[in-house]
Amino acid sequence: MKKAIVILLFIVSTAYYPTGTIQAGNQQPEWAVKAEEGDGGVEIELTVSNNTSEKMILEFPSSQFFDYIVKDHSGKEVYRYSDNKAFLQAIQRITLTSGEQKVWQSKWNHTSSGGQKIPPGEYMVEAFLQVKQVNGKPVGERIVETVKLTIEEQNPSFKNVKMVSSGNSYCVRGQAKVAAGSFFYTVEDGHNILIEETLVKVNKESPNWSDFEFSFELGSDKIAKNRPVLLNLYERDLEDGTVHHNYTVEVN
Repeated sequence: MKKAIVILLFIVSTAYYPTGTIQAGNQQPEWAVKAEEGDGGVEIELTVSNNTSEKMILEFPSSQFFDYIVKDHSGKEVYRYSDNKAFLQAIQRITLTSGEQKVWQSKWNHTSSGGQKIPPGEYMVEAFLQVKQVNGKPVGERIVETVKLTIEEQNPSFKNVKMVSSGNSYCVRGQAKVAAGSFFYTVEDGHNILIEETLVKVNKESPNWSDFEFSFELGSDKIAKNRPVLLNLYERDLEDGTVHHNYTVEVN
């Protein structure tokens, strides 16, 4: 009887990295990006952190430490931070001790790289850390972080409106550019007026923006279940009293 000898070959596939390359999770800096609407544009905050127990030396090929691009809902690039900018072409290093971070601030003014105003809508901000070496070893993969960004249609009278609640109390802060140096607000749920029309005065009249702050109380007994409660800010025409530039914020 002949014995058949079966040789099993096991082929193990592994990802290849050049010798000494920094792989994810091994002395890799943490990279984060925030993008929020601010005064006159989108405030972009980029942070690199050393969350390891050892000192980290980041080496960059130029004075460009980061880059970011803005893409529309279809994935088309509409803006790139580095376009039309010059950077020093010399090696730069940043040293981060354990737990230390470096933060950069940037502002994008809603225009494309060609200078055209972009329309309201959904966008993505894709940010890159331009580091090439960490502690003398090449970075194997480009470090990138992506966040969503919603650009809303600009209201000519109100912007940067924020609401903070504590129990039944609500504090509203923002900026207003109103013709009479004042505006009004109501609170309603789509069926009932929960707070009647109330006047708010500001320090400056249009065309200047002025900070404002006001508070109101709203008991839980006034809020209907499964029905959104809305704060409406608006101006009234000085002659005929018609409502203009309504700005709505959900109360939550």
